Amino acid sequence: MDMERKKLEKKLQERIEANYRTYLQQLQDRPASDLIEQAAEIAAVKLVYDELMGGCNPDYADYLLRFDNPLQLVSDQWLAEQNVSHADEMDHVLWSITDKGLGEGDYAMLEDGQTPAQNEGVRLC
Repeated sequence: MDMERKKLEKKLQERIEANYRTYLQQLQDRPASDLIEQAAEIAAVKLVYDELMGGCNPDYADYLLRFDNPLQLVSDQWLAEQNVSHADEMDHVLWSITDKGLGEGDYAMLEDGQTPAQNEGVRLC
């Protein structure tokens, strides 16, 4: 049983590795704007790749090996299950920032009376 489990795990890891290499090759020639739009997908693929390369229950491995691209299957499902509203969490973050005055002294601020339109806009970096 243990030997069969190791074989399944190794076979799945080999398939996942091949799927991941193909995925990375497909990203190589994409323009930066496309990659930015795909950031959530890319992060999901990387997370699933890392998790599955670390090992997988043999029952899951057996099922996933039925598919040509188990990495895409699991990544797509991961993204689907992460697609929930974060409105409450975002409200809490914004409340924390304003309530505690976070950012003051750590981030560049506009001079008194100046609006973002008068300056250069909001900078992310």
